[in-house]
Formats: sequence, structure tokens, C-alpha cells
Amino acid sequence: MTQINMNLLLQGFFNKNPDIRKASAKGIVNRRALAKYIIEAERLEKDKFEALVTALRRFEIKSEKKQTLGLFKDIKVSTKDNISIIYLEKSEEILKNISKVLNLINFNKNETLKIVLGSLSVKLFVDEFNVKKIKDIFSNKDIITIYSQISEINLIFPNEAPKIKGIIAYITSELAVNDINIFEILTGRPELIIYVSEEDLLKTYDTIQRLKNQIY
Repeated sequence: MTQINMNLLLQGFFNKNPDIRKASAKGIVNRRALAKYIIEAERLEKDKFEALVTALRRFEIKSEKKQTLGLFKDIKVSTKDNISIIYLEKSEEILKNISKVLNLINFNKNETLKIVLGSLSVKLFVDEFNVKKIKDIFSNKDIITIYSQISEINLIFPNEAPKIKGIIAYITSELAVNDINIFEILTGRPELIIYVSEEDLLKTYDTIQRLKNQIY
């Protein structure tokens, strides 16, 4: 296995294990113990051990910049429960019927509607009490799946946030470390909207609050 391949392997490993990446960045992980763990986790041949130790020594794991971390103390956080995400097959008929969905939503009552057009599907983010009305607009074959009992966490960042690298990656890594599954992420300056199951809402909120309150 070449050095380049080792680097790719390590990059993939740390991407899958943000908790180990974070500990390694702080210099509190023994390289030889980590190499042994990686060999077992990635099912590598044992004779790659020394090469892996060498690769770990040369592999650069960057710590989060204070500029990135400092942004979190200024974010505003709000949450909303009882959200459903409806996935629809993308077609001309579906797109024509989207206007009917708009007529169902009472924006004066702060009802939820977000529409995302993908290459193969259309996603609707709505309040659960509107799901039945929306299902009446589309046929069963048009609906790929529906996720319910979803919570929305809305993070509003300072205006300079889009100029700083790594914000989204840092948040998703922290949530992964805390065993939180993200259903969807939407971005729209200056907002970052994260969708998790309702049972993970409190844990997600607490994780974000810790980011806000950490010492820089």
C-alpha cells in the first residue's frame, strides 16, 4: 500500500470517526495504539502496522480555528417540533401541484413549508397536521416516503459566517460524536437548519449550547 493510499485511508477513517479525530488533534491518542485499532477496524493486514504508524506521524489533523469556534457564542438557536419530511418523485405533474401545497399553508400562523428540488426528488418540510392535506394532492405512487416526529433546529449565525471554512463540518462532527442522526440539513444565509428525530432534540440542543458556551 503506497503512502498516498495510506493518506486516503486515514482521511476516510477520521471522517467516519470524528471523536477519534478530535482526540488525535489534541495529541492525546497514542499512535501505536491507534494504528492497531485502525488495522482491526479497517481489516488491514497486520504487516501494515509500522507503515500505518509512520503515516499517522505524518498525517496532519487540523484543530478547529479559534475564528470558527468563536462564531458559536453569537448564534441564535430556535427549535420546532412535529415536523414531517415528505419525499416525492420528481416529475412535471409534481411540480405543477406544488402550487396547491402553497395554498394550504397559513404563513400568518407561522406554519412550516420548505421545498427542496433535487435531481430525482422533491422534499417538502411541513407541520405534521398538514400532512394529510398534502397527501390528498399527490397519488401514493408519487410519495417515496414520509418521515414524521422530526424536530427542526434553526441556527442563525453572524453575517461573517459564510466567509469562514468548516462551520457545517464542525457541527455535524459534534453531533456524530454524540450519536445524533441528522435527517436533513438546509442552508440559507445566515441560517443553518438541522432536522433530527424528536427523541434526539434535547441532546442536539444541549450539544449546540455546549458549543456556544465553550471557552475560546
